[in-house]
Amino acid sequence: MAEIRIEQISKRYTGVVALDDVSLMVHDQEFMVLLGPSGCGKTTLLRLIAGFEQPDAGAILIDGRDVTDVPPGRRGLAMVFQSYALFPHLKVFDNIAFGLRMHHVGRDDVRRRVDGAAELMQITRLLDRFPMQLSGGQRQRVAVARALVMEPAVILMDEPLSNLDALLRLQMRAELKRLLQEARTTTVYVTHDQVEALSMGDRTAVMRDGRILQVDTPMMVYDHPGHVFVAQFIGTPPMNVLRGRMGDRAVEVEGHVLPVGIQDGFQPGEEVTFGVRAENIAVSHEDGEGALPAEVGVVEPLGSHLLLTLALGGQWLKVATRTDFAVKPHDQVWLRPEQGSIRLLGRPEEDG
Repeated sequence: MAEIRIEQISKRYTGVVALDDVSLMVHDQEFMVLLGPSGCGKTTLLRLIAGFEQPDAGAILIDGRDVTDVPPGRRGLAMVFQSYALFPHLKVFDNIAFGLRMHHVGRDDVRRRVDGAAELMQITRLLDRFPMQLSGGQRQRVAVARALVMEPAVILMDEPLSNLDALLRLQMRAELKRLLQEARTTTVYVTHDQVEALSMGDRTAVMRDGRILQVDTPMMVYDHPGHVFVAQFIGTPPMNVLRGRMGDRAVEVEGHVLPVGIQDGFQPGEEVTFGVRAENIAVSHEDGEGALPAEVGVVEPLGSHLLLTLALGGQWLKVATRTDFAVKPHDQVWLRPEQGSIRLLGRPEEDG
């Protein structure tokens, strides 16, 4: 087993709090994604798990063993870097075999394990090439093979797809997810790309300013964000975040009422922040019961759908609709959020 337990980890640099009392459980064979903007602490947390840096407080346990002060080479893990970190003067075979040879693995066993990893990564024909003769996607496969060949209990990945072009990233997301499922390792994957986080991880930990704001399955993080930042960071476009006032099992916004069902501890009369996804709002040219009047600001044709930017009183929101919906700027339209799609996110003073 390779369960990772992070217990109240803190890390500070000169004048900067990189991690502030962070705790996290990564289950055996789980694919955990650390997601957040630059500077949120996700790479620092990964480096602490790897042993490249030491925490100021807290503990790191792998399979129940406290490894907080254990050197990286004795933690039973492998790491794939953003830059791939391949040795340019070594052929692909020797790059993959490097760690095995450092651990004094026998020649026959090195050949067997390198060949197996190369076959899994579909790079057998590249074993006699140098890194400079490879494409970005091929280098990425070599870096992953070098990690897998060590048969580690844990693989740590620091934005391994960020150097690839958009089409290759799309292809490699699915491929990498399949490979890691087959390898049956525990994976911690750092990214700032929320599409990677939603499509690849078993669970996602969303970070900001050295703290973890929410840990859940990708679809729960997407559909039930527990914080305004999470709502606005996840999704393309981000969740619409609006302000209103609680009524009786409803939110009053810009003089109109939206049913919300469970009030989650909010009292009538309280100001609240709530969210609704662009795809969960129906738009029409006709008024009706419960519809909200809005004025069209911007129309963006995006191939599969139209994205409308609308003014609802003094607030702005986005709505996704079908491509044949005839609309132009300054038109008045009517909005109907789907039943059950309103998410209460907190009080305005809690947004930061």
